[in-house]
Amino acid sequence: MKNEFSSASVIHPAIKYLVAVILMAVLGYLTVSKGYITLAAAMVFPISISLFIILFKWPKLGLYASILLSFLIPPLNRFVYNIPYGFVVEIILVLVYIILFFKHFKKLDFSPASNDIVAAISIWMLYILLQIGNPWAQSIEAWAYAMRGVALIQFLIIPLVFVLFREKKDLYQFMIFYFILSGFGIFWAAKQQLFGLTTAENAYLYNSGAHVTHMLFGKLRVFSYYFDAGTFGAAMGQLCIITALLYLGPFKKKLKYTFLALSLGAFYALMISGTRGAIAIPATGAVVFVILIKKFKYIVITASILMIGFLFLKYTSVGNSNYNVNRLRTALDPNDPSLNVRIRNREKLTAYLSDKPFGGGVGSAGTWGQRFTPNTWLANFPPDGLYTRIRAETGIVGYLIYLFVWLYILYRGFRVCWNLRDPKFKSIATAFLAGYAGILVANYGNEVMTQYPNNFITFISLTFIFIIDRWDKEESQSKLENKDPE
Repeated sequence: MKNEFSSASVIHPAIKYLVAVILMAVLGYLTVSKGYITLAAAMVFPISISLFIILFKWPKLGLYASILLSFLIPPLNRFVYNIPYGFVVEIILVLVYIILFFKHFKKLDFSPASNDIVAAISIWMLYILLQIGNPWAQSIEAWAYAMRGVALIQFLIIPLVFVLFREKKDLYQFMIFYFILSGFGIFWAAKQQLFGLTTAENAYLYNSGAHVTHMLFGKLRVFSYYFDAGTFGAAMGQLCIITALLYLGPFKKKLKYTFLALSLGAFYALMISGTRGAIAIPATGAVVFVILIKKFKYIVITASILMIGFLFLKYTSVGNSNYNVNRLRTALDPNDPSLNVRIRNREKLTAYLSDKPFGGGVGSAGTWGQRFTPNTWLANFPPDGLYTRIRAETGIVGYLIYLFVWLYILYRGFRVCWNLRDPKFKSIATAFLAGYAGILVANYGNEVMTQYPNNFITFISLTFIFIIDRWDKEESQSKLENKDPE
């Protein structure tokens, strides 16, 4: 006779319920003894399992989730402190790599990422890894935190974009995602400017000490839902030039009007952010456009706009009663006090690094330095720009490698855009390259390319330039093959 109690239909549910009861008992005990953090962890666990299952089925969602988080990290930090949201982003990206490996173990195709762009960022990543042995470094913990922003994040993002985003719809979905999130940033900036900050934003501003740099002469430097006004201004400068150049591209009228509205909104947001260096982004992007467009009419128009803008700010006092115009005008003043302080600081840094060709160690300057090695000279040195920070932490050797990597990628981007045949592809790639070039220039005064969400937008849009190049060549080859013989 068949033993019903030994059947799978009975045993499996029994074990399931027993395990559930044990887990609930353990959870109850830990919640009482350890506090609500245990309960929160228990709630997160099933969400994490669900996320893994979803990512296993649709790995691309990992990239989109990371992009979304890169925009949400700043506002989340204002409500819930001391949670390493950046680690969550990196874990998601690493998780996608693991899933790709196990899901496509035998047919994993990383050939799209086998190129000189990935090789270039790998060189920089290798140098940062070797920085562990820097004889002047003070803290391995500081290195572990700081290397993520200056090297790891692009090392994770760029190859993954090459591998996952292979279809044209991926490009358009990314652009829609980017424009919607940025558009909300413009809306929220206008809200802050016209109606003031929320209670949470006010608390963040004064509790963190950010009011010192964001409330100048009684005027708010608007930061929307980004980390700070500098990050926000740079993001809006990049959005402004990208959408302005897309407006000039061969797109339908509805799209062109959307691009124009975004561009004007982004310029308005840039102005109210009070970020002087961010104006260099659309200005640099316009120069890139002039070089690549190869149309005399656009060259004249762009050069005229840039010249008029420069003359207006440099040699007139018109609009000085407006705080935002006046602040922007100081960016062209060689006697500006903040500029002179930066120059003196960089001279002191040069003297300090005279016997340190590999710098003081990754994470030794700025915020990380103050956290991990507060009594060192570099910890109390204000970097005032990404390139200065790179030079301080990695020395002249790292500084030259860093510049070579990003300037080489810029050069390759120029070559791609110059040779693209499809008008829409050329318009999009040129807009992305213009935004990237502007970010490189803006890095001089701010750490633009290491901040969320600017790093995600810059690295993904930059990668798409080279993906577009592949699509363009495939289309050209297909047309040649399908062309009827004469």
